[in-house]
Amino acid sequence: MSKVNRAHVTGTIRVDNLDDQELASWLDNRFAQKHRVAYLHSDYLCKVVDLDDPSLSLHPADPQIASKASLKKLVPKHLLFSFEMPLDALQKAQVASANWKWVPVRTKPEVDVLVATRDGLLGRARGRGPEISEKTAQKVWADAGGRCMFEGCGEDLSEIPLWTKAARVGYMAHIIASDPEGPRGTQMDSHRLADNSENIMLMCDAHHRLIDSFASEHYSAAILNEMRQAHRDIVRNYLNSLSYPRTRAVTLHANLANVPTYFHDSELIDAILAVKRAMVPGVIHYIRRKSQRDDRHLSGFWCQYLREHEGDIRQLVSGFNSSSGAITENLAIFPLHHIPTLILAGRIMGEAQSIQIFQYDKVRSTWAWDRQATPHPPDTFSADPLPQDRASEVLITIELTALVDDDAIPPNLQADVAAGRLPWIRIRSKNTGFDCITHPEDLDQYTRETRRAIVHVQDVMRVQKVHLIAISPASTVFRFGQMLQAGHHPEYLVYDRAGRDYKFTPAMSITGHQVSAADTQHPFSISLR
Repeated sequence: MSKVNRAHVTGTIRVDNLDDQELASWLDNRFAQKHRVAYLHSDYLCKVVDLDDPSLSLHPADPQIASKASLKKLVPKHLLFSFEMPLDALQKAQVASANWKWVPVRTKPEVDVLVATRDGLLGRARGRGPEISEKTAQKVWADAGGRCMFEGCGEDLSEIPLWTKAARVGYMAHIIASDPEGPRGTQMDSHRLADNSENIMLMCDAHHRLIDSFASEHYSAAILNEMRQAHRDIVRNYLNSLSYPRTRAVTLHANLANVPTYFHDSELIDAILAVKRAMVPGVIHYIRRKSQRDDRHLSGFWCQYLREHEGDIRQLVSGFNSSSGAITENLAIFPLHHIPTLILAGRIMGEAQSIQIFQYDKVRSTWAWDRQATPHPPDTFSADPLPQDRASEVLITIELTALVDDDAIPPNLQADVAAGRLPWIRIRSKNTGFDCITHPEDLDQYTRETRRAIVHVQDVMRVQKVHLIAISPASTVFRFGQMLQAGHHPEYLVYDRAGRDYKFTPAMSITGHQVSAADTQHPFSISLR
């Protein structure tokens, strides 16, 4: 890359800025010609002029080790002079004036003083403000993304040492100098901001010299702060684009069929990563059912169940109450629970926010969707018949894992269906079995068909009560509950059975405003508002 002092100059900024090595060569050339040289200085700014050159052009310079040695060579030959002037005047000066009073530099230690004084003001010497700590240096490095923060440069500095205790500052440039007399320094802020990462820019050597040594008057603190912020924002945007959207894992788990249900967080993380999301630390467990006894065949079980989990259900309602807005994160739902609980949880959570549902694969023993699976063909799922006549009650069965055995339906429902008093809508799949849902698009297709049935029951048939029986994967049951519009759907009486040897029996009644269950003597309800 061409040097900044040659290429990045416009207007009144001179094109002949001399860094340490260039200055040394320039001075050695004057020494060989026995030309007199003047060292002009004001605070941190330095310019040199060949007094035997008729043009008397001033050259902004950055003297350090190499050029200091060349300056000292001029002293014994009485070829070196100095001149101190106001900073503003020196910044504007392009040529030397014949009226300036040159002061001979008579000893080499005077050269040391001139260079050391300037180094101190530029933060190259100790004692001018707090040291840049390693923590601060690392923060600046991170904000810069390892690139020069000067606008439009972006040079990769990853192979260049950025900070060492010996050098104190490598290529880290203070916006407001650590010394009040340094570039853009102030009595109020210089020491206060000396170790503040927001006041430090990572820069290549050329731009570091440009803003401090050669053209500080053209780069105010406001301009550099704007450069730093713009560069930092670009770096953050690019780095953030590498990360997946964040999502919170939520479980709805119960021990089923006397078998404990437990999953490590790592299993949930794997499933979320597979769909290009990142899991937020901390899994939320809703309505966790740890009892290993399955007493659903006992009379009054569901009434007692609601009593036991009243706190859990109220917590769920509170978290997803639209007026409180308590839960605002994207959620990943891992459902494996009793059918009535999944319907209830889906109803409470609803569809108002981003919720992604996972389906546990028993064969592969994982929550992650099978990447090799392909979506089922269109029209795999169906909901029929959809009667056009109004009815006060209807039976809906979700038969995706297996078809409903007529004998498992409660006798009173069988009789009403047989007599034509109770319409029966069946949601089924052409791929009946445990593999009926193998891809997220399968769940989407099921949702579209099921929503059609739910809307038809509510808006066309004007049903007041739905008897719901499901033999279906947990993901589809939870999704069914999501589609019930809070406060507007008819009563859903959800049925359950303790096993294949039992008939379906009423478990929970879910209305627009509450969930309830009852035994013969002790009904119990929980508000869903």
